[in-house]
Amino acid sequence: MQEDNSSSHYIPNEYWLKRGKEYMANFRYDKRLQLQESVLLEYLRTISFESVLEVGCGFGRITRLVIRNFPDIRDYLAVDLSPDQIRNAQEYIKPVLANRNINLEFHVAEIQRMQVDRKYDLVLASSVLMHILPKDIAQVMTMLVQLAKKHVINVDWFEESIARQMPWNFVHPYESIYNSMPSVEQVFRIPIIKKGMLGKLDTRQSIFHARINSKKDTS
Repeated sequence: MQEDNSSSHYIPNEYWLKRGKEYMANFRYDKRLQLQESVLLEYLRTISFESVLEVGCGFGRITRLVIRNFPDIRDYLAVDLSPDQIRNAQEYIKPVLANRNINLEFHVAEIQRMQVDRKYDLVLASSVLMHILPKDIAQVMTMLVQLAKKHVINVDWFEESIARQMPWNFVHPYESIYNSMPSVEQVFRIPIIKKGMLGKLDTRQSIFHARINSKKDTS
């Protein structure tokens, strides 16, 4: 898919540092996000993990969701490039930390420049990779795979055919990029769609799951 020319004016780090100052105040929870969380939780319950690296944690919406629902997690590192988002996340997560034996850390860092000195069972990115420029996406995904012991899961906008790209959202070929990496054993895509008697709710997002063989090196 060709990159929209408008993306040449989009500098992700500048955009999200600015937006991070007001993102939580302007956030609106809706049926699509509710469905996204429900499908993600259902899928996460099919895999095993005790440690999580979450990139692009924002104000901690997914962080709190995961920690609240998976009491076996022992280590959780949440990273975001916005100091404002990290401060919000630290406050937002507090209600679910009572009586929990968990090593929880928050770091301020750009995804391309994260300094992470260990691997995690699960590397998680929700609505993050779709904001990475096409020229950088393979490099970023390779880094995420290298930091994973068992699983990389990203939740992102995906459509087989679209009329145009938005300046700050990109549909990347996630499956083919994951499949190009030697340490990725399998790749799954789960569309986030709910069908019912009264119609269909299509979030236009999918869960992408790369299952990792940690014995193989992607470097």
